[in-house]
Amino acid sequence: MATKFSNNAFSTLSAGINGSVTTFDVASTSTFPDITDPADHMYLTIVGSSDLEIVKVTGLSGSTYTCVRGQDGTSGIAANGGDRVELRVTSAMLTDALSEAGPEHIGAGFSIAMSIAL
Repeated sequence: MATKFSNNAFSTLSAGINGSVTTFDVASTSTFPDITDPADHMYLTIVGSSDLEIVKVTGLSGSTYTCVRGQDGTSGIAANGGDRVELRVTSAMLTDALSEAGPEHIGAGFSIAMSIAL
């Protein structure tokens, strides 16, 4: 499984969602990484009007993402159409990337993670 990254990737929700749906549509997928390979995933942050949620996106069909809700210590939230969806650096993303690199690359991976965080 490969964790996918992209700089400054964002879009907006095409329609509102409740706190438990496992698919959502975005206005554009153009700035997000390609995750059409079933082994790939990325973490997106849904920025609701009063709260944030991190979701693990595991699939894409058109402009519809399939996800696992409430990741990295967050809970499912309701969000409105037009609310932002952003690819941000998260603890889960860095943890996955380091574990994918393998023990022989953890020092190099940690250095990269630290440079991103700064």
